[in-house]
Amino acid sequence: MKRVLTVLVIVIVLISGLTIYYVVRRYMFPREEGVGGGREEEMPRLVGVPEIYDLGAFVYPGEEVSVESPSAPQYNLPLNPKEVVNWDEVPDKVKDVVMRNGFAVLPGRVKEIAEFYKQVSKHRRPVFITTDSVLYVYHAFFDTILMQLEEKRFIPTLKALLNALIKKSEALWESLPENTPAKEAAKRNVAYLSVALKLLDPSFQPPSFVNDLVESELALIMSASNPRTKSPIFGYEEDYTQYAPRGHYTTSEPLKRYFRCMMWLGRMRFEVKDPVNPELAKLQTRQALLLSYLMATVEINGSKALNVWERIYYPTAFIVGESDDLTFYDYLKVIAQVYGEFSPKDVNDDEKLDEFGEKVAELDKSKIMASPVFPYEKSRLPGLRFMGQRFILDGYIHQRLCYPNLPTRFRVSGLDIAAALGSDRALEHLEEEFEKHPGFKEELLKIRNEVSKIPTEEWTRTLYMGWLYTLRTLLRQPVEGYPTFMRTEAWLDKSLNTMLASWAQLRHDTILYAKQPYAGLTAIPPRPSHVGYVEPNPELYSRLRNLVEATRAGLRTMGVLSQEIDSKLETFSKVLGMLTDISVKELKGEPLTEEEKSFIKSYGQYLEELLSVGKPQTKDPRVIADVFTEPNTNTVLEVGTGYFDIIVVVYKTPSGELYAGEGLVMSYYEFYWPQTDRLTDEKWRDLLDSGKAPPQLSWIHNFKISGS
Repeated sequence: MKRVLTVLVIVIVLISGLTIYYVVRRYMFPREEGVGGGREEEMPRLVGVPEIYDLGAFVYPGEEVSVESPSAPQYNLPLNPKEVVNWDEVPDKVKDVVMRNGFAVLPGRVKEIAEFYKQVSKHRRPVFITTDSVLYVYHAFFDTILMQLEEKRFIPTLKALLNALIKKSEALWESLPENTPAKEAAKRNVAYLSVALKLLDPSFQPPSFVNDLVESELALIMSASNPRTKSPIFGYEEDYTQYAPRGHYTTSEPLKRYFRCMMWLGRMRFEVKDPVNPELAKLQTRQALLLSYLMATVEINGSKALNVWERIYYPTAFIVGESDDLTFYDYLKVIAQVYGEFSPKDVNDDEKLDEFGEKVAELDKSKIMASPVFPYEKSRLPGLRFMGQRFILDGYIHQRLCYPNLPTRFRVSGLDIAAALGSDRALEHLEEEFEKHPGFKEELLKIRNEVSKIPTEEWTRTLYMGWLYTLRTLLRQPVEGYPTFMRTEAWLDKSLNTMLASWAQLRHDTILYAKQPYAGLTAIPPRPSHVGYVEPNPELYSRLRNLVEATRAGLRTMGVLSQEIDSKLETFSKVLGMLTDISVKELKGEPLTEEEKSFIKSYGQYLEELLSVGKPQTKDPRVIADVFTEPNTNTVLEVGTGYFDIIVVVYKTPSGELYAGEGLVMSYYEFYWPQTDRLTDEKWRDLLDSGKAPPQLSWIHNFKISGS
């Protein structure tokens, strides 16, 4: 009897469990007719928003190092050449400037930084290790890491995602009734996604019913020559010059295709509001709703499409920053609020559509205007972007410092960024601009004050912000007790040049992801000598070391860091630790150990090892990036770096001897260029080699002599 009762209890429990299971399944996953080519499929209920990945993976593991009361050995300016042990090694053309400032820079044609430092040590001349050299190494790592992620992970992931979304979008289009708004929205989505996949995979054949739309759009993208032309699919004007591959994306065909695809997915918006054409905004809001729905329901190898999308979004958010536009998270959140259980046919309900549009528009917090529109059209810019370009602090600064915010200023400068980040010297160089443009100085000082209040946790939230945070150390005026050459006005300009050059490399490396703002519409004889000197900036070296360790930790946490890169970054971290320790000793006037002297002498070998990880293209210092578009004159602000220049610096040892050391510094360029010819690295190198490159900024010659 007991056994019978036990069996009955088990049967009752099983039946009850199955009943509960089917009730819950029916409630949570209601069946919907007609989706997927007329077949009845189970569609998940869209409730809530997926948890956002914790960008707190980016943390600074170490402390920043600084010397509160420096007491480096001093000398008097102008220099007495007889007091410099190796004065005969100083090139004649820079001797006057070195006597005046304690240092000078002469134009170089140096491309191989490691080889230069090796040769200086080989000929037993003192080495001068610059902050430029370590910042350049981080740029090489940063660019290499991004290229590896794109080639090995992002491209195959994006291809799988787009293929799955197109299949489901086409099935959805087939299932919807003719002559309904939902049907047209589904068709446009098939066209939109087909353009993206065709750009990424030329072998893909779009469905025949959208082929004309796709071909028209592709023709504009591939020509990349129209600054303002109406998009066949979206119906508003787009700047198609943005689709010319630039940065490291010119180095291979797969990267060129990825660049165009991601630019399309990052720039084209599904408008929420359009006072000029309200029906267009309705159509695109319907598209965005259907696309969000598919992202939350389509399965790709056991994962939701949204989770596959996150495999690209989160690593790039960690590297560059979060999207400056509305995302799928925003749309799914508001879908749950307005519709509850959502099905594709719900987009035909105009009343619900209007309610959705109002609510989702309230979530828009975008700060950078990245499209060619008139100021009165700004309300057209909010909307979903599939893989929205990212908010960057420097882009936001430029956006604030041009028309329409400043009615007379249509062009910006790299000096704007330096001044906003804290450079008093940059403010001095901008004085003429302040006189030309009413309100410019006041607005810049307001931004500068805002930037000064950014907490450390925000500076260290992403690799991009961490890079800017490191560069800020170059913009402070060295206090009394720093080496004599560092307390000159000329050194302030040298440091400003270093900061701007490294910033140009940052923008070059992130040109695809960073949201670009628009205005409203020697040969010296060898001899035994001192081993050398490190440019003493312990705060920069320690911040950069923390940035390197954060790069390792964050990418390792996401499972996207190769063993080779990890090993090289570990070595780089140790190099930066040594530079920090040596800097502290120099600022305190303390002698170096034999190990530290050996490190300085072997610096070229360390650079050679570190830079061996990248492709030849990532080791070429000559890079260029357009960072701002001025649509009224159809020009862009190009910022870039040329060949390394040679710096000669006189330093004083703890024993009281003066030596002239040699090192390399980066060269910085900025100029406006035709929008229809956004420069690639290859074109830029041709301009430099042919002597046709625009001149450098005039203030650079406060420390750099003219000529070759």
